[in-house]
Amino acid sequence: MQLLPNQSVELHVESGAGFEIYRTRVEDAYDNLLVIGAPIKRGVIVPLRIGSRLDVQFKLKDGIQEGRFTNQAVIEKRLHANLPLLQLRLLGTWEKTQERGFLRVPVSIDAIFVCTEADGEESPSQSGIMLDLSGGGFLFRASRSFELEDEIRISFNLKDDTIVADAIVTRLVPTDSGFDYGMAFQDLAEQFRQSIIKFVFQRQITLAEIVRNNQK
Repeated sequence: MQLLPNQSVELHVESGAGFEIYRTRVEDAYDNLLVIGAPIKRGVIVPLRIGSRLDVQFKLKDGIQEGRFTNQAVIEKRLHANLPLLQLRLLGTWEKTQERGFLRVPVSIDAIFVCTEADGEESPSQSGIMLDLSGGGFLFRASRSFELEDEIRISFNLKDDTIVADAIVTRLVPTDSGFDYGMAFQDLAEQFRQSIIKFVFQRQITLAEIVRNNQK
């Protein structure tokens, strides 16, 4: 399997706090070498060290080999061009991995968000509504329009917990008045993810009880 330029990929990098996930694109690929854009987080280049090992993941949706694929790689060198680049050497073969699924429940949760602009600055805060929620992401409605891969920082309350997280637009959902937006959490702190999963589980129980009571 050979990746092509402009393919979106994720870099899964182990750190002291666990695994960090960075999204970037393939600039060139040949044999077992990948040239990718150096990942940027909040307008700053992520300082990945030469010699570091990481997992490279990408999604394929061509109807023939659809799914998520993973390979291990090592960072060989930095390349200087108009954009900062990294050269990776793949260490194995691409393996199809199971997508991690999260239970999703309908909600109506007010949220505050800011957008990451092209220059890395954050926009003034705005409000929106979360229409469903899972440990992996949420469906969002806001007066602001988004494009695929736009990034936001969102804050919302779950009972006694305040969740602050980064998210990226992964799908556009047409509505009668425009679009809702499927969002995926990025680099979500594990304590926040566990709070969300606990809330979703309790919410599922509550909804099931409502259905049972309506059937009586």
